[in-house]
Amino acid sequence: MMQFPEPVDEKSQAHKAGYKNICEIGKERIRRAGEKIVQETGKNDLDIGFKVFTLDSSNIKTWDPDFENLKQDLFDYKDNMKEDRTKEDLLYEILLKIGLPLTTPIEEIDYNGKTIYNVGFGAVLLYLEDDIDLDIVHEMMKHKSEHLSPKVIFKESGFMNDSVKINAIQTLKKNGINDVRSV
Repeated sequence: MMQFPEPVDEKSQAHKAGYKNICEIGKERIRRAGEKIVQETGKNDLDIGFKVFTLDSSNIKTWDPDFENLKQDLFDYKDNMKEDRTKEDLLYEILLKIGLPLTTPIEEIDYNGKTIYNVGFGAVLLYLEDDIDLDIVHEMMKHKSEHLSPKVIFKESGFMNDSVKINAIQTLKKNGINDVRSV
């Protein structure tokens, strides 16, 4: 469902009940429908949740160098993700940019306390954490699709140095994964 946050009429019952816009009404209806399904089926383990997305600016900083202070700009841009954003924010932006719908299945794989995202049953593998090493790369390869050559996407600033990045890319290529990107 997609809904713009249109304000409700101040004289309406919805406004009197505390709803300021149509989105809030829609979310409440979805919650109630989910609760009703759980009550009617008697199954408490059903996934009746939903996600709410809002339109915002990119999670990635815009490169706009100040040529007077270029050296400092390069250091400041080392981590190109905006500070107030989460890995999930970046994940969904990447999915949209590569043309996948927001409804694509996402599996979170915990590997030594870090998260590997397996999107679309191995079609896209993402690692948006720091401290990328070959152990992470080998773990990601375990989750690739048997039928597709997946896209693998890393957070650029997650590589400790260029040598680690080159080794990661070459390891993936040796194993049939040629579409490797970093953001």
